[in-house]
Amino acid sequence: MKKIIHKIDKARIRFVKIEFALLMTILVLLALVFSKPEVIGYASTSIHSQDLNLALEQSQSFYLISNGVQPIHLTSLTISGNIIGPGTASIYLDNERGTRYLVYRNTKRLDSTHNRITGTAFTTGLSVTGSTLPAKEERPVLDLLEGTKLQAFEALPQGYKAIEGQFNNACIDSCLLHGDLFFGERFKLDFYTEPGTSLVIKEIVYTTLEDI
Repeated sequence: MKKIIHKIDKARIRFVKIEFALLMTILVLLALVFSKPEVIGYASTSIHSQDLNLALEQSQSFYLISNGVQPIHLTSLTISGNIIGPGTASIYLDNERGTRYLVYRNTKRLDSTHNRITGTAFTTGLSVTGSTLPAKEERPVLDLLEGTKLQAFEALPQGYKAIEGQFNNACIDSCLLHGDLFFGERFKLDFYTEPGTSLVIKEIVYTTLEDI
């Protein structure tokens, strides 16, 4: 009986991943349709997922680096994980050229009635237009490399509380990325966690765009 339940849980998790990936693809396609036509051509959207199981006891930077010879055209990024402890935790995606987006933060207002922390922000003005082919799931094109330890964390704002527990497919400002801003060979992820609180990163899912 336990084996059957385990198989059902694995199938359910796989279905949620596919469903979310399709949603991200649709958002990218919509952005391309309504974007400013600066580059005309065909574009192929690829979906990549990486299991990390990375446990952080201290704030730290990591780098997403292209594992090929070509720059990466990053169009979305989501992170799933778990918060263990009573303190704050937050994650930022940085293009190292002056643009920094919030991916996740485990705080919410004391008077909030929502049980989950969610957020979606859309960046307009993508510079690729034309015909876009259906998305396909591909092998990872970014390697995660360890960076420096950070002597900082985000203080809890007045009127807010920190939420402990799992978060799935978080992408407060990174659900849809401006193609020009996140086009390159390296991007930075800053993970902030308050002392006494652990930040566990289970998986990242991201989409890339390729001209063909």
